[in-house]
Amino acid sequence: ESVIDFEITSNRPDCLSIAGLAKEAAATLGREYRPPSETEPAADGLGKIADLVTIDVEAPDLCPRYMGRVFVDIVHGESPPWMQGRLRAAGMRPISNVVDITNYVMLLTGQPLHAFDLDRLAGPRIIVRRATPGETIETLDGVTRTLTDRMLVIADGERPVAIAGIMGGGDAEFSEATTRVLLESAAFNGPSILGTSLALGLRSESSGRFEKGLPRELAARAMTIASRLLVEHCGAKLVPGTLDVGTPSPERAPITLRHARVGALLGVDIDPAESAELLTRVGCVVTPGPDSHEVQIPFERANDLTREVDLIEEVLRLHGLDEIPAILPRTGGVARRTLAQTLRERLADRLVARGLSETISYRFVSEADADRMQMSADDPRRQVVRLAHPMSEEMAVMRRSMLPGLLRAASRNQAHQRMSGGLFELGRTYAPREDGMADEREFLAVLRFGPETRGHWRRPAEPVDIHAGIGLFEELAQIAGINVTADAATAPYFHPTRRARLASGEDTIGWVGEMHPLVLRNFEVRGPAVAVVMDLDVLTRVATATTPAFSPILTLPASTRDLALIFADDVAAARIQAVATSTGGDLVRGAQIFDRYVGEQVGEGRVSLAIRLTIADPERTLTDEEIEAPVAAVIAALTKELGAELRAAS
Repeated sequence: ESVIDFEITSNRPDCLSIAGLAKEAAATLGREYRPPSETEPAADGLGKIADLVTIDVEAPDLCPRYMGRVFVDIVHGESPPWMQGRLRAAGMRPISNVVDITNYVMLLTGQPLHAFDLDRLAGPRIIVRRATPGETIETLDGVTRTLTDRMLVIADGERPVAIAGIMGGGDAEFSEATTRVLLESAAFNGPSILGTSLALGLRSESSGRFEKGLPRELAARAMTIASRLLVEHCGAKLVPGTLDVGTPSPERAPITLRHARVGALLGVDIDPAESAELLTRVGCVVTPGPDSHEVQIPFERANDLTREVDLIEEVLRLHGLDEIPAILPRTGGVARRTLAQTLRERLADRLVARGLSETISYRFVSEADADRMQMSADDPRRQVVRLAHPMSEEMAVMRRSMLPGLLRAASRNQAHQRMSGGLFELGRTYAPREDGMADEREFLAVLRFGPETRGHWRRPAEPVDIHAGIGLFEELAQIAGINVTADAATAPYFHPTRRARLASGEDTIGWVGEMHPLVLRNFEVRGPAVAVVMDLDVLTRVATATTPAFSPILTLPASTRDLALIFADDVAAARIQAVATSTGGDLVRGAQIFDRYVGEQVGEGRVSLAIRLTIADPERTLTDEEIEAPVAAVIAALTKELGAELRAAS
């Protein structure tokens, strides 16, 4: 048979019922709606209800209405086949006639009900109250739950017998031996039910309806229908009287719907007669007028239709969105992107042009990511923003870094035979603040993994390394019109000797590094992999341009000078290049490290590096004397700042 799957939004709890969906279908299709019968059964049970049970509501703010009826001479058995079939079609398991009737009426009307064994209630008495801190109850699922004073319970004269609006307890549960039933139909405070459900980790068909806010009038409708079914299908006799404790429903003033306002908001005129007819379909009582309608809202929609604009939305919805003509909006000016928006777009365009793919990863991550990223126990990056009610342990905190998400994406790619590639993400990270809020920062994160180039018979595949990462970072920084310098970094998730911090003056722009082998193993990524992280907030602040400036091509020959210098082995190569290019003046166009030697000739803890300086002037050919001046300046700077020793020069 056909199954229609509806996604009900939180403002429409009336549609969490067959009757509500039927009314909605009738309004949409212009058909007649036939509501379920609300005929009261005969009350021929012996005695009066007031002599059998009492009901006290001690928390009227959380329970504005509580109704109770007593039924005697209950005959336990199965519900009718037609009822069992409808319950199964709705995904519920038939249990017994009384329980099936309460579930059936809930599905029909949207109002949850509960049946207590009257003979198992101490008193017999019902008290609707806040729980005592530390009070416990064993619910129908067999779990003992500890309650707080923020939770509402249904109690008898001795103990809680139900968690209000969520689930009953085993102490007063209906059973095969039950002959007298107290039927409950109530209205509860929606936020209270939601808070209790989340705190206990307990959700039910009942809580899913109550938490959205059910009207008080619905309790009486459901009680009437359930009473008739209990009498018809359980052999029950209704004891005369109904206990109805609570405050009356608030008076709802009619809403004025102006005809001119309908046309002004929708951009098309709707005939007043049509708007009245459409609102009548959804249960409103409309009093037409020449300039406006007075609209009385049905109690089922009282929490949804509260303003004139809500009524206009109903008119639009039923008139048909496709009937509204599409026109271009009138604008009062020209919109321009901010510098931050322009930079984000151009950074993304450049990375896509380089063959990388943009990703979007979850901002909720596992707290265990800090361990996977090799962070020490006292690392400040372990301080995270925690979710109060996470969906799972793998989505329990807000991310401090986007690299774990990229690593997981790389692992999935490799699991599907894509062994190399490039991924990037533009997004936010979250750090806790003292005021309880989150410090949000914009970052660009890039991950390249596997060979940078494909191998063939003339050239083997070349793996990505930190130099490729620094080159990519410098290329991206030039989009903002800035040059960056590199020095050593300390991030634990990078390779100990293949990591760098990139800065513009005193401002740290970002970090580059080859991922630590242990980190790659933790995320099941086959290396090598190099990461680029760019702080977009800082980049935007120091940016000088968003359009690259033209630099003329050198038409005169450039000269090169090779230097061999000895350094301590903990000096970063990027730092050496930065000092060489920054101190040689405008004539030094580049500094490239092309050879490295470690051995007896230089001693333990030292390394010999061969550096090639490119020297040129765009206006003229340089003499040997003019070339030697910047070379000497570079040697002097490397000696003074980095402790270099000159071995030879050519």
